[in-house]
Amino acid sequence: MEDKGLNAARRVRIPIGKASAKQMIDAGFYADKTDYISKLFEDEGTYYFFIRPRRFGKSLLLDTIDQIAQGNKELFKVCAIGQQENYAWKKYPVIWLNFSELTSKKASLLEEELQYKLLEISNTYGLHGLKAPSLSTKLGELIHALGGLQKGYEPIPIVLIDEYDSPLISSKKEQYEDVLAVLSSFFKVLKSRQKDCKFIFVTGVTKFHLSGLTSGANSANDISLHEDYAGMLGYTEEDIDNLFLSKNAIINPVLERLNSKKTQEEKYTLIQIKQEVKDYYNGYCFTTDKMVSVYNPDSILRFFYAKDFENFWFNSGSPTILLQQMKQNMHRFNMDWDKCSFSIDKVRFKLVHPSLHEMPLLPLMYQTGYLTMDLDPSHVQDKNNLLYHLRFPNQEVKSALKLILADFVAQAQQEAGKACSISILESLRKEAWVSFLNMIRSDCLAKAGYRFLDRTEKSFQATLYVFLNGAFHATQETHASAERDSGMGRLDIVMEDQYNGQSTVYIVELKVDKPALDALKQIHSKDYSLQYGTYRKKVLIGLTCDATKLNITEAVIQVHQKDDENDFKVMSSKNFTINSDGYFETT
Repeated sequence: MEDKGLNAARRVRIPIGKASAKQMIDAGFYADKTDYISKLFEDEGTYYFFIRPRRFGKSLLLDTIDQIAQGNKELFKVCAIGQQENYAWKKYPVIWLNFSELTSKKASLLEEELQYKLLEISNTYGLHGLKAPSLSTKLGELIHALGGLQKGYEPIPIVLIDEYDSPLISSKKEQYEDVLAVLSSFFKVLKSRQKDCKFIFVTGVTKFHLSGLTSGANSANDISLHEDYAGMLGYTEEDIDNLFLSKNAIINPVLERLNSKKTQEEKYTLIQIKQEVKDYYNGYCFTTDKMVSVYNPDSILRFFYAKDFENFWFNSGSPTILLQQMKQNMHRFNMDWDKCSFSIDKVRFKLVHPSLHEMPLLPLMYQTGYLTMDLDPSHVQDKNNLLYHLRFPNQEVKSALKLILADFVAQAQQEAGKACSISILESLRKEAWVSFLNMIRSDCLAKAGYRFLDRTEKSFQATLYVFLNGAFHATQETHASAERDSGMGRLDIVMEDQYNGQSTVYIVELKVDKPALDALKQIHSKDYSLQYGTYRKKVLIGLTCDATKLNITEAVIQVHQKDDENDFKVMSSKNFTINSDGYFETT
């Protein structure tokens, strides 16, 4: 007979990427947020604004609101709102627009797309089209028409806007103002018609100056930092226990997978799994008043699907606006990301900026989910209560940022290497070693950024390699590689040059805080150059990397040149150190 536990595990379907309340409830992974939502239905004419990072369930939240507005009592019978005796389960017409579905980059086409979406909603309710000529008048007409519906609907519609900032984030800088004008016109109408609505609920990732939404005397009620709504998205620790860890069909396959390659002493227990899941995926706090910490729901679902600890945050893609700002000014991100906490003035943090491209770094990092509120008293030292304190929520996000920064640094270093290619190749071919070493020092490592080099040999090697790789891939005659295998180990960096029919190989070995001579001795002791016997010239380069100065400070170079009898003649080693002015010189 087939194992019952295996059958149960097969029946489990982790709903990855689902934004449907019904799918989540049917699958058994819905974190009940209906108590928060019932508060939205208590008042009329309220204009809510709510930002959360990507992958946090904003679309699922709006789908839940939509299902409750349809009066779907049966779906929520086991949820908090289904247990409320005073909730009347009235039906409301809903205008639900997902702005991430608006793909046009031109403002005129964007306006047409929005008009078409409004017409679709109109047809859904049997209104047979809208006659108003413009976007703003069509929106007003639709709100008015939905207020007059029969068929058991309440005479006040609900308006749901998902990812309101998506068109602006994806727009090019020269299109930004025109797209902003379209959105401002749309939200001005919403503001003027909020009294005719049950409520308006707008979600997004970022907060910026938008007339009719985030600015003006009657701007939307921003509940993003309000303690009453701090847990409206994300899994709580109680959710993790009830929906995942307490279900054998879910947790046992995870334990089995993680423990399959571990010794008996290393095997995870349930308690250890719970703690590690917390370290990786918990830690988001969206209030400044009390500690309400939640897990990233997308990462949690993906963890239990993959049955392994992975960086789902990094693999699921990064916010476009953050990547844009990295490309525009990488040096903004040259901060000490190993700090426990980052402080920012409360006024500057809450300031609404006129453009996404002008947003200060820390608020941007918070809104995109890379930082969260830090309420840890050991980190927070703010007697006058004038600052907000931010921190990384968990290991997953911190490592994701480092991976993204490393990718951008690598791109920048490769471009720098390409720009210096002619000078680099000329100095090597002429054996102008001082010039070559000074270029590495100034154009490569000095520009890498002191926060992007983590003081390890691997970090120095990677940074130097991508620079030299850029320089040596500028022509067809040259090639560079890293971590190349030899009979007794791996070579740090190898560069090959076929200039004027003369084949030359450069073998580079790095050591951190050790003499450059040690690096050269390793090249010899492990016969790294032996496999390059067909070359006319071999250049062995040993470098000392200073972990404090984050640059090379010493070098030794030895040339092996074939003579007329095809034997290698070993030249005397040359030593180089840094002088008082910070440049290399021969010693």
